[in-house]
Amino acid sequence: MSHLEERMETDLNYIRDWLWRLGEEVEHALRNAKKVLMLRDSAMAYDIILGDHPINRDSRECDRLCHTFIARYLPGAGALREMASTIRINVVLERIGDYAVTISREALQLTAPLPDRFAAHVDSLADDAIEILSASRAAFREGNAERAIALMQAAKRMEGRMDGLYEELFAADDRMDGPTMMAIFTVFNMFRRVADQSKNICDQTVYAVRGVAKIPKVYPILFLDQRGSGLGQLAAAIGRHSFPDAAQFTVATPGGSDPPSPSLREFLAEAGLPDNDLETEPLAALEHDFSHFIVLVSVNGSVSDYVKKVPFHSSALSWSIPQEADRAEQYRQLRREITDLVTLLAGETAGRS
Repeated sequence: MSHLEERMETDLNYIRDWLWRLGEEVEHALRNAKKVLMLRDSAMAYDIILGDHPINRDSRECDRLCHTFIARYLPGAGALREMASTIRINVVLERIGDYAVTISREALQLTAPLPDRFAAHVDSLADDAIEILSASRAAFREGNAERAIALMQAAKRMEGRMDGLYEELFAADDRMDGPTMMAIFTVFNMFRRVADQSKNICDQTVYAVRGVAKIPKVYPILFLDQRGSGLGQLAAAIGRHSFPDAAQFTVATPGGSDPPSPSLREFLAEAGLPDNDLETEPLAALEHDFSHFIVLVSVNGSVSDYVKKVPFHSSALSWSIPQEADRAEQYRQLRREITDLVTLLAGETAGRS
């Protein structure tokens, strides 16, 4: 190894250690912010708020170190990707430090302890978010892309839990004062954002290790239909054929599963659309999983005819597809609607066949 290569490796390790220490500072602030909520310790809260200034300075220094490294060594692809990812993760950590400050400021507004059940929720949510953050940082330091991908799924599962927590909080509206309710909502949101930002760290890990800029999102979409209609099954066949990599399409009907009719299978064959795996899911079996879908689409009536309450992070659409029209016309309308929806979600680059 040449002298220049030794210096480059030394500086690279110095930046890695700096980013790691910055992450440790941020995690420490988050853990203390959780304690502030439980103990209502104003002195600790102000320590966290004022302690954010050194974190911000360390973040600015990390940014300077990275740009100096790039300018000095003009590194190859691997080291350059690592520096680009380090710069982005540095921003993520600085923002998470801000979340700790926000949690501490909210804690200072409380005039009484959190209600027991919400204190338990906050405690569990905080532990999960910090654990995901810690593991995401470790995955980046170790260059473990597989671990990073697994952690992204863990963060998504945590986000799925949030819908139930928000609903429980809103249901307590008549039993809780406004400032306390707002503080709990803000704290929930801050720890959810910690999980979101941890996913960004994982994205950067995959980029640094594999050169993949960002793992493409796959958007789960649920079509709601009546048994025997076939509209939902036709929509799913169109979606799976046109956008196999951008979205996942599921069909649900009330009253049980429903296989596609022979006439629908005949039309699908003529149109060159897949007719496998089109049996509908029983609506009742998905009631606890509605939050998994980013969009609920009724192709027969209104979404409210099928779902009592749309999950917090889901959106609802009701498409006016004429029941009396022939399959060819229904196909044309559904294709337009699905194309517009997937393009809205995934962009113009979403693959079409």
